[in-house]
Amino acid sequence: MNAYRAYDREEYRREDAEALKVLDEEEEAELADQFDNELPLSKLEAMLSSALSADKKAVSQAFMNDVDFQEKAAEFLRYAAETIATNQAKINRSLQ
Repeated sequence: MNAYRAYDREEYRREDAEALKVLDEEEEAELADQFDNELPLSKLEAMLSSALSADKKAVSQAFMNDVDFQEKAAEFLRYAAETIATNQAKINRSLQ
């Protein structure tokens, strides 16, 4: 009987851990989506226009005419949103 109880306890522990992991992943995904929406390509374009000594037209053309550039910039922003969301979720968990 004790063996069954120990097995059941371990199984419940695993199920709880898996449920917590799923909740954590959902929180991270929601945060990443939120951060991704808060940082559109237009904000990156504005930052680059003000930070670089390049003509604003050169920056605008990269964002308007270069599809490869647009895709890579969007990938970077999504990666940044996901990385920051993971860190934010860790901070949120530590405060609970």
